[in-house]
Formats: sequence, structure tokens, C-alpha cells
Amino acid sequence: MGGGGGEHHHHVDGGTHGAHGGDFRGKVWSMTGGPNCRPKHWKRNTAFAMFGIVLICIPIAMKSAQLEQRPHLPVRPIPSQLWCKNFGNKDY
Repeated sequence: MGGGGGEHHHHVDGGTHGAHGGDFRGKVWSMTGGPNCRPKHWKRNTAFAMFGIVLICIPIAMKSAQLEQRPHLPVRPIPSQLWCKNFGNKDY
């Protein structure tokens, strides 16, 4: 039966899996980084990523405000009324 996981080879001659010795933790991958949870320059890389996200989101938000249309007036004030020019100056 070959269900699940990798192949497990049992050594008949008495050999063990840890025969090579050493620390295996550096070779283990994990989503949180394992032993390398604080990579070099992580603060700088995070700042670059955040800057890129903001740089992409600002033009998208501006275009969205430009294209926004509402066929019916809102019942309550909504945040996009502050920056969208399609609402006019009417107080709600």
C-alpha cells in the first residue's frame, strides 16, 4: 500500500536515518521562516513592498472616484461623497 507521505525505507542492516548527523533545522522549510524568521534587511524590504502597494493603489483609487456613478441618491452619507465630484454639493 502506498498511501500518503513519502516512501519510508527501513534499513535491514541496522543503519539509521541520522547516520550523517548534523543539524537538520536549517534545511526545514516553513511558511514563517523556520530558523530564519528574521531575514536580512526585512524592514527595508517591507518598506519597499508597502511603497509599491501604495504607488499602485493611488491611481486605481483616483480612477475609481472619477468613474463612480450612483443612479440613486444615497440614504445616508457615504465616504466617497467627500472626494467624488459626481454628487454635487447637496447635503444628505
